[in-house]
Amino acid sequence: MNRVAHVLMAPIAALGKPFVDLVTGAKESIEALARVFLLFWQTCYWTFFGPFTGKTRFRQLVFPLMQQIGVRSFFIVCLVSFLVGFILILNTADQLKQYGALSKAPTMICIAVVRELGPLMTAIVLSGRVGAAFTAGLGSMVINEEVLALETMGVNPVGYLVAPRFISICIMLPCLTMFSYLVGNLGGLVAGTTMYDIGFWSYLTTTRDSFDLIDMGAGLIKSLVFGATICMVACYNAFSVRGGPEGVGRNTMVAVVMCLLSIIVADALITAIVANFFWIT
Repeated sequence: MNRVAHVLMAPIAALGKPFVDLVTGAKESIEALARVFLLFWQTCYWTFFGPFTGKTRFRQLVFPLMQQIGVRSFFIVCLVSFLVGFILILNTADQLKQYGALSKAPTMICIAVVRELGPLMTAIVLSGRVGAAFTAGLGSMVINEEVLALETMGVNPVGYLVAPRFISICIMLPCLTMFSYLVGNLGGLVAGTTMYDIGFWSYLTTTRDSFDLIDMGAGLIKSLVFGATICMVACYNAFSVRGGPEGVGRNTMVAVVMCLLSIIVADALITAIVANFFWIT
């Protein structure tokens, strides 16, 4: 009788395990998201109110981080943006030419770069370069108990380690996005004038007329959100490091993946909001 009951209950148990795993995974994800928001709240406090307490040293920390994040990422951001604009022309100009709408190519490239690809590609580049550096650097401090030493000395780790990084990336990512606007359209200009016989001044004039302040503002808002997201996800994974050097490598990989996923989700939400209120008439 017991054997028959075991055979009958086996399919139910098999179906129950994936459900339990799903519930457990969802619970852990919600808890992690809550801890990220708590870290964000603490970072905002130390960013906007911490300097008035006299317990931070932003001047000594922020400017070197801005150089590391912005100046040293400038070349690769410009290279990626130039190639994106170049590739867009190659993939769309032939189709537009078949319908006699080749003159609309600069407008299409400008809108694509300013609304989406400029902020998005810049954030993706900084996710791999800066986000990984944040997680690896702070994670190494965690396993070497340097963060614990800061707490022992009465120094808040969020104010000393996270807030300067938050300020730096939120300043530099929009600046890099502005350069990506310029360089991305430059890539389209080079491809359009050399390979599709679009007039140089005609391309420039059409691109200038296609720039819209709403598009640029939405792109800069996206870049600001992306910068905050990269910093919070990377620093959260750094403070969550366990298991020595192997844990640093594992959490760095997880941080980059989470940054990319979070950026895509944030981009979709912001685009939907802006499209409903500004782009769709």
